[in-house]
Amino acid sequence: MTATQPPSELAPHAANTDRDVAATWDNAHRYTPAPRHRRRLIRDLVRGLPNVATFLDAGCAQPFLVELLVRDLGWKGAGCDLSPAVMAQAAAELPDCEFAAFDLAYERFPGDRRFDLVVCSETLEHISDWQAALSNVVAMADRYVLITVPTGPVRPVDKLMGHYRHYTSSIVVEALERHGCSIVQVKEWGFPLHSAYRWGVHRLGSGKVYDSFAEGQEYSRAQITASDLLYRMFFANDLFRSGTQLMVLARAPRPGHAS
Repeated sequence: MTATQPPSELAPHAANTDRDVAATWDNAHRYTPAPRHRRRLIRDLVRGLPNVATFLDAGCAQPFLVELLVRDLGWKGAGCDLSPAVMAQAAAELPDCEFAAFDLAYERFPGDRRFDLVVCSETLEHISDWQAALSNVVAMADRYVLITVPTGPVRPVDKLMGHYRHYTSSIVVEALERHGCSIVQVKEWGFPLHSAYRWGVHRLGSGKVYDSFAEGQEYSRAQITASDLLYRMFFANDLFRSGTQLMVLARAPRPGHAS
């Protein structure tokens, strides 16, 4: 169901100029340390939630998080993203899950489907009208919403990846509360190694690093080894409670709440 209609002369997906970066990031999402740890942290954060049997990964890109939660928690999974090609590939890889391609800024899951938990991870920063997207994310949730976004400065490499903005915890918390959600937990992660890693990427040159580790190429054995080493080192970040990775878990609004 469409929640906020785009201009009538444009098709829903054509109305938004947000860049589709998901289709070419398979290996980066699979191997690099930040996405791998983010999936682990999301799983651990939602593992004990009561009365959850279904979930949606809103803005899922490749279905690695969907696969992890289905495998480890036994929930029934679904995903959505802007890219029809990525969603078709996800459906082929995980035939027991549901996938749909649509624009979160304008639309909700087909059939006005709702889920016990809706995760929107590293997606809002890619959407120009992020408030409209958040409204649709909350509207698809029956019990819980989990938002993850980057914080800190928007560096050149972030712009290359299509980031419009970064957030603070107060911005995300206030936005969720305006939509009738109640906050369960706010978690910051990434200091010191992820923060240092991002700074190092900036200093090395964002374009060079982006070309080496991102757009649509198969990772070499050396790249996989380097990514795995960084992944193992990043466990040290669990000892601290700060960093540029923000996660906000909230209870969805009660039925009848007008956001």
